Amino acid sequence: MRTAAASLVTLLAAGMPCAAQAQTPTCTGSPTAVGAQTVLAIEGGGAAVRARMNINIDGSPRAYNKANAAGGALIHLCNAGRVYLPDGSSYEGSESNATCTGRFMDDVKRIGEAGWKDPSVGVVQWYGILGRGEAEIAGRTVRNVEPVEVKDAPGFYVSPTTLADPDFAEDDPQRYPDPMLVPGGVMPSRAALKALGVKVGGFGVAIDTAREDGAAVPFIINDTGPRIGEGSVALARLVAGKEIKAEITRAERYAGQVDKTTVLWVFFGGDALAPPYDAERVRTAARDAFDAWGGETRLKTCMAATAPLAPVSPPQ
Repeated sequence: MRTAAASLVTLLAAGMPCAAQAQTPTCTGSPTAVGAQTVLAIEGGGAAVRARMNINIDGSPRAYNKANAAGGALIHLCNAGRVYLPDGSSYEGSESNATCTGRFMDDVKRIGEAGWKDPSVGVVQWYGILGRGEAEIAGRTVRNVEPVEVKDAPGFYVSPTTLADPDFAEDDPQRYPDPMLVPGGVMPSRAALKALGVKVGGFGVAIDTAREDGAAVPFIINDTGPRIGEGSVALARLVAGKEIKAEITRAERYAGQVDKTTVLWVFFGGDALAPPYDAERVRTAARDAFDAWGGETRLKTCMAATAPLAPVSPPQ
């Protein structure tokens, strides 16, 4: 392999103009509002921002169970739905701890016993678990109201991701990338981000800039959410310098979570990966995409470029 110096000598000998010699990858761009976050819109496509590392367990067949922790679930059901009541009011199941373990579970029990679609009792719109069907309540159409259980695992609910392999049925966990083994990142479904070429099935890289031993971890964009700053269990563990595990306990579910905005997230523009989404194939493709994007050298320029980002108001 030729060294950079040898390549430069070759170009000079050939009489190439100076502009052609400037091949060092950069992370230049302009601050752009993506919802409530300000990201660096990278010239040529992609985006970078410093944010937290919250844990997204969607895609795991063990994520949700009707009996919650007692049934072996990793996440409480209240994180997966919104309740709509006959009087026209509604609330998020996770709006508070008291709501989560009390009011929400009481309403879910009543609504489930009534068949999930009775407008005189209420309905639940499921978004963290797979829901089917719709119901009319208080003049509103609510979709995804009947929770779907995992095939051959009664009690556990299907937890889908936006990225899915259509060769498998909706209620088959193999349809969705395994969050324990596949490093995955969440992107907001915002026009500003999509305009930069960022898409589900594309790739990115994350690194905790506060860690002296921080490692750059390439990932696939496997889901959508309200903001940048969520990663799969595998991504969070790798960014924190931990080994990934096929099975985790409830005590381990949030290992690698970072509550400060020290994680640099870079989303590349480019093509989406076609299925299948088995762990080894995805990790290899993500690493190749990172290298093609510019690798560690370009990532260092993004660290410098995102440090002073000032807030930008979203367009009215």
